[in-house]
Amino acid sequence: MKTITATKNGISINYEVRGKKSSFIRYDEANQQQQNKKSSNFFEMNTIQRNMYRRLFYGMEAFSVEEVKTMSKIDISKVTRDHSKAQKVVNKMKYEKYFNDYNKLLAVIFPHVKLDFYKDGQDVSLPSLKVLKISTVDIINKWVEEKLLPENFFNLNIANLAL
Repeated sequence: MKTITATKNGISINYEVRGKKSSFIRYDEANQQQQNKKSSNFFEMNTIQRNMYRRLFYGMEAFSVEEVKTMSKIDISKVTRDHSKAQKVVNKMKYEKYFNDYNKLLAVIFPHVKLDFYKDGQDVSLPSLKVLKISTVDIINKWVEEKLLPENFFNLNIANLAL
């Protein structure tokens, strides 16, 4: 049997069975890790990178009316599809950032319950990226991982593309 206690500093988990270690989960561990990170999350994009990022982040809204008129239906559907995928990735990032500690606590209390009902972040009202401290670099890294952006995204420039 285990006893779970919420204290002012964190969650205490005590086991009454011999051989099982008690544990303590601090509330502020995740916040401290974020604050200890260096401010290396700043990245200035060139025109090519900015256009690729805006295409994924804003979808068709990233293009002017004149640009949309010159695009084929196939191009429009590709932009829309990629934007949809990118937004799902961002929503999932926001969900995980916002509910991660809460879900860890629930997973300890209810180990046999599946806690991924709203993993895509679609059905839940979530704070902004700024409030959650999710940077542009974090988003780009996730999109590269999900293969929505090329692996060499940070090195893209006109000189590289001319080769």
